[in-house]
Amino acid sequence: MSLVNLLPEDYVARRAQKRANVFCTVLFAVVMGGVVAAAVVSERQYRNTRLVSERVNQAYAEAADLIKQLRQLENTRQKLLAKASLTAGLLERVPRSYLLATVTEALPEGASLTRFELKTRRQVTVRRAPAAKTRYQAAAAKRATKAKGKVKATGGMSVGITVVGLAGTDVQVAKFIAAMARCPLMETVDLVYSQQKKQGSALVREFRVDVQLKPNADVLAGVSDGQGFLGMARAEAGEMGRVQAQ
Repeated sequence: MSLVNLLPEDYVARRAQKRANVFCTVLFAVVMGGVVAAAVVSERQYRNTRLVSERVNQAYAEAADLIKQLRQLENTRQKLLAKASLTAGLLERVPRSYLLATVTEALPEGASLTRFELKTRRQVTVRRAPAAKTRYQAAAAKRATKAKGKVKATGGMSVGITVVGLAGTDVQVAKFIAAMARCPLMETVDLVYSQQKKQGSALVREFRVDVQLKPNADVLAGVSDGQGFLGMARAEAGEMGRVQAQ
């Protein structure tokens, strides 16, 4: 038994067209809704990313300011240390008057001092930077090298004395050198020359002695035990006087 459709064909066509239009409209709405939702989510993610980026940039800026302040503090500390080292080096731990008195007391009877010269120079110690273990340390060391130089020069003060005098014999010169060598402040005592010289109608021995003080020489430490070197020199002079009297 067959069904007979009594509806007009144009009505059936219009109803099919309406259904197609409704389906396309719903599909378009769904697609547009998805696009709008994706746009909203993308906008939120962009805002969040921008906020995070701004926070990171702010943190980097604050860290850069802190690093700059630390570098300024380090430079200030280095300058203060250099000034303190220079000031400490300029302070005379062994006064010149004390050294002159020491040399004068060490002269045996019959010898005289014609020239006394004190030389002071700064000792330079080359201190190299330690080897870098990481790339960051290598970069930091490279920046520090460009800013401050490849090496640093530090050190104390080196004090030397040049003594020129006249003596009657080489024995007196030897006694003077021995007396100077017993001084606890002296590191080296070297005889440069001892030669015969005519002074008026007499023949004398002109000698030159170079003396190097110890790097840590201190007059307080030198006189802390008993009467110090001046007392030792006086005792030596008295002993030589007794020997000559005998």
